[in-house]
Amino acid sequence: MSTDFSLLQLPGGVNIAYEVLGASFLGRRRPIVLISGLSIVRKDWALLSHTLSQSRPVLVYDHRGIGDSVCSPSAVEEISIENMALDLFSLLIHLQWKEFAICGWSMGGVVAQQLLVLPFHPRYPLALPFRVTHVFLAGTRSVVLQANKHGFQKRVLSNTFDPMWLQQNQGRFETLFRGWLSGVRPAAVIGIVDFSFLSPYSLPIYLLQKFPAKQQQAVASFNIQYLLPYIPRDIKVLVIHGELDQIIPFSAGREIPSFIPSARFMPIGPSAGQVWSTTFGHFWFQYFDIDMWREVLESHMSS
Repeated sequence: MSTDFSLLQLPGGVNIAYEVLGASFLGRRRPIVLISGLSIVRKDWALLSHTLSQSRPVLVYDHRGIGDSVCSPSAVEEISIENMALDLFSLLIHLQWKEFAICGWSMGGVVAQQLLVLPFHPRYPLALPFRVTHVFLAGTRSVVLQANKHGFQKRVLSNTFDPMWLQQNQGRFETLFRGWLSGVRPAAVIGIVDFSFLSPYSLPIYLLQKFPAKQQQAVASFNIQYLLPYIPRDIKVLVIHGELDQIIPFSAGREIPSFIPSARFMPIGPSAGQVWSTTFGHFWFQYFDIDMWREVLESHMSS
């Protein structure tokens, strides 16, 4: 993980580590904010973030209590989808960005949706002093999934890929996994992750201690679907979801436009700006060619 990062200190012992890649484009190109999923840290975005940063500013950050965002025990106890959205809100205020796109992956997609509905909070509405122009919701959903469907208690990293990809890319998975282990992902924050199943790939066995899963609890307890129709229609939302997703079922992504009127499903086809097929897993941008994904995102942001 990069040691070249900034740290935003917030009340209650909350620290948010962040980096702005492609900073030379600030003021010239619209930034994009990458919002991580459960157990994901900044470095896990590297393939996509570094590609996008060749032509625009890219914000990557760690949620409270994970990666370099070391927080007090009380701050970890207060992890929720709403608080993670408020952390991001504070970070964006700090950066003084007035207009940008956001891309939320998995849990990050829920955080993105929560951010967009903060002005419509039934008790504590919070106006957004910035404009979100475009949104990508990747491998995510708008409602809590039933406990017996693709729960996060499943094997986290392997389930971001389909079995065929794992079989054909064992060396690549080993590299990804070793990098994944180097991130700081406290069990108390992300939940129980049993890595013993990775032994067929000649990797060490890592068994994390069983602690209350604060991020896991957060993604199992949000309730924002009744606010989603209020998301302004001029915010252009693109849903990215693969049929081979083993964590969030494909049907959950397909349902998002029924909650967010301005949302549309990713275009499928061979042309620039289209996703070649729906045969990809949860770790979406590791599939196909990274330039294909760059063109998909850039095409949507130029619409």
